[in-house]
Amino acid sequence: MSQQQEEQKAIPLDKLTPQQLLQIKKQIEEEVQQLSQSLSQFRIANAKYDESKVILKRLDQTPKDNDLLVPITASLYVPGRLISPQSVMIDYGTGYFVERNTEQGQHFCDRKLQLLKESQDKLSNIINQKKQFMDKLNIELQKRVLQVQQIQQQQQQQKK
Repeated sequence: MSQQQEEQKAIPLDKLTPQQLLQIKKQIEEEVQQLSQSLSQFRIANAKYDESKVILKRLDQTPKDNDLLVPITASLYVPGRLISPQSVMIDYGTGYFVERNTEQGQHFCDRKLQLLKESQDKLSNIINQKKQFMDKLNIELQKRVLQVQQIQQQQQQQKK
């Protein structure tokens, strides 16, 4: 849908009741919070792929038959021996592992990092747009509060 079509379908904020404005504001705040959490997850994944690239570079320089600790969980390791330092298993997702050399592993990490960066940029733009809309909502709500206060003051002055 084009920007012009969206603007034609958009309801002017000044036509909404304060309750509707508050409801929309609450919904947008929740969306921004969820999107921000997703952005945090992207950053964590980004850090993991960066770390994987560093490890792949080090692995290339590691001698054959080197003793090492193999992580089973985040806090559980078992002793192991590096038989082929130029060969790694890459998790392509959903339980698919593919054997590749370290250079191909680094290219895989580069592609994933590029995809993550693009997704992060798109998500950041969406979050910024929603925050700008929330600012407009807040301004409209403040206008409404001022209008109500002015009406109340006028009513009080008329009673005197």
